[in-house]
Amino acid sequence: MTNTHYILIESLENTYHAGGVVMLPILIAGVIGFYYLFSSWLRIGKDFFRADIHKVVKRMHRDLNGGERDKLNKLSPAGIDMALKRLRKRGGLLARELRDAICVAQENPEGYRDYMQVRMMKTVRYMERGNHIVSVMASAAPLLGLLGTVTGMVSTFEVITLYGNQNPVLMADGISEALISTQSGLLVAFPLTLLKQRLDERVDILRQNLELGATVIENYFVETA
Repeated sequence: MTNTHYILIESLENTYHAGGVVMLPILIAGVIGFYYLFSSWLRIGKDFFRADIHKVVKRMHRDLNGGERDKLNKLSPAGIDMALKRLRKRGGLLARELRDAICVAQENPEGYRDYMQVRMMKTVRYMERGNHIVSVMASAAPLLGLLGTVTGMVSTFEVITLYGNQNPVLMADGISEALISTQSGLLVAFPLTLLKQRLDERVDILRQNLELGATVIENYFVETA
């Protein structure tokens, strides 16, 4: 490690100790919040960052209806194979769920609707697992910072009571504790709040596309079965 790294670590340690007793709860809140946030990202996978997520169902619908119909003019084996191949190649949570739904609808059209009702609930719960904890940590961090502000000001007034306000050096510790703890709470809460909002939007988009894709598959397999 270079001298710059040692200086940075020392500066962070000094800041941590100057923030007072609430710095540890703020740090714990940040670690827990970001842990569950990144866990949700990993569960969603590639679909979290893709901008063309709305095109998956359109392409699947086009593939299913793009091949030649069978002798009863109901299903298109070539179209089904094309849709499965494209979904498998794309990857991601939405494509995986739609691919499994096609396989279920192809093998058991009568049980497809019950399957999708249960699967939809499990998938949404899977995507939202732990998200409420992120919200709790994002709300708790600034409150802990506010608590640090109060404890810092209490320390400052205690110093003023004992020694007066003529020497600002004596009051510096309490003021530093108040400001640093507030700053730390906001630094944890701000990114957590923004990223949680982005996560909620992406989960909602995936849920809507999954519902739409399930309806497309049902109309194709079940209604024509």
